[in-house]
Amino acid sequence: MNSRRIWFAVLMAAVYISTGFFREFVFVNINEQMRVTYYQTNDSQVAPSMQFLNSFEYGTLYYAKWPLTFLFTVIFAAFAALIVRAIFQNRRLVIITLLAYSAVFFTGLLFYGIGVLAGSVERFYVIARFLAGMVETPALLIVLVPAFYLFRQENKAS
Repeated sequence: MNSRRIWFAVLMAAVYISTGFFREFVFVNINEQMRVTYYQTNDSQVAPSMQFLNSFEYGTLYYAKWPLTFLFTVIFAAFAALIVRAIFQNRRLVIITLLAYSAVFFTGLLFYGIGVLAGSVERFYVIARFLAGMVETPALLIVLVPAFYLFRQENKAS
C-alpha cells in the first residue's frame, strides 16, 4: 500500500472516530433533554450548543432519534466503505462492507418491529439497540478489516 493511501485511510479513520464522538454528543444531549422534559425538572445538563432542544416535546425528541440513527448509520457505512477501499482497493470488499452495514441495521429494525408486534418492545429493544451500536461505532469496521485482510491472505496463498 502506498503512503498516500495509508494517509487517506488514517485520515478517514480519524474522521470516522470524530463522527462517533459527535454522534455520542448529540444523542447524550437528546437523552438529557428527554429526561428534563419527561420529569419536568430544571436541573438540565444539556450542552449550551444544544439548548435549542428544549423547544421540543418529549415525543418529538424520542422519534427524532430514529431518523438520526439511520442518518448516522449511512454516514458510518460511507466512511467504512472509503476506509476499506483505501486499504484494500477492492470493489467487492466495499460492496460487502455496505451490505454488512445494511444487514446489521435492518436486522436491528426487524427485531424492534417484532417487539412492537409481539407487545414486548422492552425485550427486543435490547437486541435492536445492540445491533444499532454495531453500525454507529467502529465495532463492525474493526471486525471487517481483519476479516478482509485474512480473506486477501488466503487468496494470495491459493
